[in-house]
Amino acid sequence: MPSPSLRRFLIVINPLASTQADQYLQRLSAALVTRGTSYEIWHTTANEQANMRHLNECKTQFSDWVVIGGDGTFNLVVNVLAHSPVRLALIPCGSGNDFARNLFGKNDDPVAVALGEHTQLVDLGLCNDRFFANVLGIGFDGAVVASLYDKQPRRFRRWRYLLIALSQLLGYREQQVHLHGSREKQADCFIAAFANGRYFGGGMQIAPHARIDDGKLDCCWIGKANLLKKLYYLGRIFQGRHLQAEVVEYWQDQEFVISSPDLPIEGDGEFFGVTPAKVQVAVKALNLKVPRHLQ
Repeated sequence: MPSPSLRRFLIVINPLASTQADQYLQRLSAALVTRGTSYEIWHTTANEQANMRHLNECKTQFSDWVVIGGDGTFNLVVNVLAHSPVRLALIPCGSGNDFARNLFGKNDDPVAVALGEHTQLVDLGLCNDRFFANVLGIGFDGAVVASLYDKQPRRFRRWRYLLIALSQLLGYREQQVHLHGSREKQADCFIAAFANGRYFGGGMQIAPHARIDDGKLDCCWIGKANLLKKLYYLGRIFQGRHLQAEVVEYWQDQEFVISSPDLPIEGDGEFFGVTPAKVQVAVKALNLKVPRHLQ
């Protein structure tokens, strides 16, 4: 095991994360001081390009990175560290924390995991030239996230997401989606989700069979349905009990092509732009610290 003096931590923290973030930061920094391990703290800003420039400059300067924040902050860092040997840890303090649901059980301490050295190579998704760690979606969820893009304040984003989702659900009309892969579909679609992890939307288990280390993406296609059935399906998604519904199709593949134009895309809860798009798995692309029971 390397000496603590040979390790150097970069702590990337979202200043708009939950109040628990400061408590986690204090615990982590105190433990690093006790161990004699050097570290620096970087607070993300609203300027995405400035964040990327700074983090790319840090790429070769730190042995261990820790994200204290939510899915959006984690997505930012993933797009810097993809295919890098740098060890990355996540301490979830965001509004949804959907990727963290794939990692941590009730008894896991994310600070202890971040301080450790045990890692696992896990997959990422890649949409055109941008990586995602958890789930990418088009259709209803893409439209909702697109409506939040560059709007403030981000602190109450989860509640604004729910309000906008409910308001849009009443009038949302399914879009024609043309999807190519191991199977081809061209039909009206409510949601098409491409999942590396199981959860999205603050705990909705959209892809109950997805694993972050199986070399595949899980596609969950929810077709056209009336409003009452949409509400029914959305309720069942929280328990992952929607797969038997008549308008739901579910399969795995390594690559998908969406040729339909101008459909908004969300990845890890962030706006990714619009289709057309190529979505594929990036196998073993992230050196992630995980609890021992996942190793």
